[in-house]
Amino acid sequence: MPTPTTNSGSDILGRYYTRSDISSFLVDQFDVISPVRILDLGAGSGSLSDAAKTRWPDIKVLTVDIDPKAALPDTSKSKAPGDVYHKHFVIDALCKDLSSVLNCANAPIDVAICNPPFITPKWRSEFGAILEEAGFLDCLPFPADVDAGLLFLAQNIRLMSDNATLGIILPDSLITAKKYKKFRAVLLSSYVVTKVIQLPRGSFHHTDALASIVILQKTKKIQDTVRIHCLTRDKELSEPLFVELSCAAERLDYSFHFHRLHVGNKTSHKKISLQEVAIDIRRGSLSSSKVKKADFPVLHITDIKEKDIGRWLDFSSFESKKPDDSSVVVKAQPGDILISRVGRNLDSKIVGVMAGTFAISDCVYVIRCAPHTRGRVLAQIASEEGRAWISAHAYGVAAKQLAKKELINFPILLEEYKDF
Repeated sequence: MPTPTTNSGSDILGRYYTRSDISSFLVDQFDVISPVRILDLGAGSGSLSDAAKTRWPDIKVLTVDIDPKAALPDTSKSKAPGDVYHKHFVIDALCKDLSSVLNCANAPIDVAICNPPFITPKWRSEFGAILEEAGFLDCLPFPADVDAGLLFLAQNIRLMSDNATLGIILPDSLITAKKYKKFRAVLLSSYVVTKVIQLPRGSFHHTDALASIVILQKTKKIQDTVRIHCLTRDKELSEPLFVELSCAAERLDYSFHFHRLHVGNKTSHKKISLQEVAIDIRRGSLSSSKVKKADFPVLHITDIKEKDIGRWLDFSSFESKKPDDSSVVVKAQPGDILISRVGRNLDSKIVGVMAGTFAISDCVYVIRCAPHTRGRVLAQIASEEGRAWISAHAYGVAAKQLAKKELINFPILLEEYKDF
């Protein structure tokens, strides 16, 4: 896959190598007792296929990787002449004719495992055929800008036999991003998703990328709910949440639905949205490159410290001495609330402006409320419950993001507000 856009922390092909314990955990999620033939697309170092061979010693393994330098398996052992345990193919896993190369018609694949590269590959016309055959082409707003995880998912489905089972690691964007909502709806209506498991950060070598394991069957059986878990940092599987398909299409991550089902409903007080309370909610107008070139101070997320969460701070030092920086530059002013829009710890960067009128970068949201509400709004957003809400509604593989369409729906308790 030439000219991909890779993520920080991955190698040149966008690969995050799966830790051996996560590989074993994924393979353990299969209910299949004695599979015959297993496929590992984008096999890389072979962590997943090695785990599969440990669980099913007699299984025939097919591994595919475009990198000729990938660690090649030992294919010399066989049960009988011509009956090879493990066969490796150095070829593009997203080749449209891969089924013929692997001889899927005569030797069906009943189990597939996959940890796709976390990239957006340069579009090729054959990608359209792969997506269309799996039923996903019409559910993507911009097919030419599709995540590799979705392409690998579609390719696996094409290659597997009917009723086969797939275990795939998908990046958080496919699990939570709004732009992939229709994809999730089609996935849930076209195939049986038996479980989704949100993985903790640190599940891959040399990165904190967020991802989830999805186990699905290539079958048309009807399902009413999806079983969603999380894997804790202590490598314990949580109790399942049984989520209705319509809600699962919104998002498939455990943290979001746990908050929705448990935390968000623990109070009987009436709530309204932040959008109904605020006078204005907007993000800064200056990109990182513009911030570097600016000849006036600009507040960026690095200037908001986690230790100051919930406090009203003096930002007078960020005021510009110039009469007018620009009429289009978004500025914060006394009484505003600032929230980080991106970052791994965005739910910890929430402060109020006690003094100072200054420009802000586009990585920061500014919330403007009436004087009699702003104090209470800041307290609620910066509270433990508020931070949990923000964390549950953010998304992203590496640095998380909080979309404005999510932020404006932050629930504010209807009660008497304290003056600022």
